[in-house]
Amino acid sequence: MRNVVELAKPRPDFDAILQRYADMVTRLCIVRLGNPHDAEDCFQNVFFKLFRSSEEFESEEHIKAWLIRAALHECANRRRYFLRHPAVSLEEIADFLPPAPEDNHRELLAAVMSLPDADREIILLCYYHGYSAAEAARMMGKNENTVKSRLLRAREKLRKILEE
Repeated sequence: MRNVVELAKPRPDFDAILQRYADMVTRLCIVRLGNPHDAEDCFQNVFFKLFRSSEEFESEEHIKAWLIRAALHECANRRRYFLRHPAVSLEEIADFLPPAPEDNHRELLAAVMSLPDADREIILLCYYHGYSAAEAARMMGKNENTVKSRLLRAREKLRKILEE
């Protein structure tokens, strides 16, 4: 069993990881939860778990995947309590997102946010964060073909929303 002194010692690379991935985890939590206060709690829990973790990371991608998976789990846990917290409007979360590259960014974001949770999650992982279907499948603990099917259905739903 680890003693108190060992628990108080941070990972030697903790500060660098925090600086590099804080914005990504923050955006992921805000988009997933729609409430900046809940997202802040999840952000803190994710980095606290990293602080206490003895996991040896093989690469930058391994760190990023670990953080995304931890954030998704924290958000899923937080969603159990989502009904007790007020929802945040799309305009409020837009302030936390990076600047829009195009004018139709708000329309696209609104369409993505209107998708069911599972569809929105796969669209964000594959298109917003740039993961392949295989990488997203590993992070989500799903079969790659399942993720590809969900991605296809999510794109179809998104296309229908945008055509309306």
